[in-house]
Amino acid sequence: MNLKQRFSIIFSLLFSALLGIVLLMIFSLFSQFRKEDFEERLQEKAITSIKLLVEVKEVDYQLLKIIDRNTIHKLYNEKILIFNDSLDLIYSSIDDAVISWDLDDLKYLRDNKTFFKRSNEYDVYGMYYDSNEKDYFALVTAEDKYGNRKLDYLKYLLLGAFFVGATTVWILSFYLSKKSLLPLDIVREKIQQITDNNLNIRLPASGKKDEIDMLSGSFNQMLDRIEGSYKRQREFASNASHELRTPITRIVTQLENVAHEKSLSPEARQTLRSISGDTYQLSDVVTSLLILSRIDEKKGLGSFQKVRLDESVFACSQKLSRIYPDFKLHFEIENNTSQEISLEIEGDEILLGIAITNLLKNAYLYSDNQQVLCTLRTNTDTIELVLVNSGETPSESELTRLFQAFKRGSNTANKPGSGLGLGIVQRIFQYHGASITYRIPEARKNEVVATFKI
Repeated sequence: MNLKQRFSIIFSLLFSALLGIVLLMIFSLFSQFRKEDFEERLQEKAITSIKLLVEVKEVDYQLLKIIDRNTIHKLYNEKILIFNDSLDLIYSSIDDAVISWDLDDLKYLRDNKTFFKRSNEYDVYGMYYDSNEKDYFALVTAEDKYGNRKLDYLKYLLLGAFFVGATTVWILSFYLSKKSLLPLDIVREKIQQITDNNLNIRLPASGKKDEIDMLSGSFNQMLDRIEGSYKRQREFASNASHELRTPITRIVTQLENVAHEKSLSPEARQTLRSISGDTYQLSDVVTSLLILSRIDEKKGLGSFQKVRLDESVFACSQKLSRIYPDFKLHFEIENNTSQEISLEIEGDEILLGIAITNLLKNAYLYSDNQQVLCTLRTNTDTIELVLVNSGETPSESELTRLFQAFKRGSNTANKPGSGLGLGIVQRIFQYHGASITYRIPEARKNEVVATFKI
């Protein structure tokens, strides 16, 4: 869940909860108001009926019923019961409504004077009336039809208001959070575009001087420092490699000249050869640094041209044959399409030659018969360069790190090397938009597959 969704959900939930609480309070207050208002009306009806019956001598039971029947304030389904102090029913209105009561209610009235309760759909009000001569009890029941209708209407109105308000807030919160945090998306997209190839990219500034602008400014300052440090490091590696290459070459030449002296003892000759081997390895490291520096310098220049992979493989093979006379290459071409074979790709011929030479050299050095099978496999939108040799294989756990700098497999324990070769090959292929994988198809079989897009 991203930041926009989290903000939107939290804000919407808080607002929905607050809106729900407010609407519930409104409904509860109105319900309480309806109850108190209807209780007052029932109380007035009870007091009026008792006074007319008890205190007005001219009013008898029949006249009171006529008054009840014709009063303009008559309640819906109204029913009145009046009891004397002996708890005998002395008056009952003619309405058919039923009052659920028992003696406990009347005893409760004697102690507490009044009560108000709800019985089914009716509201019941009871009161104790103390006259000068006798005590009376009145029970009045009625249905607050109009009040309940208003309460139901308010309930549905508040529910509708809640759903409309909550839905509106959810939509607006997602829209506003997306719009407000849009600069963060732009910053994220720009950051994803930044690689070691284009450290010159900078984050845009909106000019609003807000937190996002401040973050972009700080990030741009950090990029300035990183780019400067990266350039200095690259220049140092390039200059140091150039400066080291010349004295190393002289050392190798002098060691070879000394090793050919006939007056040397076998022990001294062996020592010189060991030193010469170490010097060659050091030369390989320096050459690798130069190649990496050249890749960094070429990045972003777009200086690609048409290169035929088969010709590049043959040229690299001839170069290795002069150094290693027993090197043998078996070359094949597979066409997996119905179209005419095209082995051309866009690339830097020199860098591709270095990568292919390293692969052929590794396949030769780590094989047990000095033979390398090279296959160019053409597919619909890719060309695969497949190199296979037989010999010791690395462990499965080592395959994922063979292309890291200075990492070597367990099958190279007795072979000299710096561990930079496959790392350089991967960097060159990545520069060309290609991928490389190391596989073990079967026991004592090493397979390297480089895939180029066409």
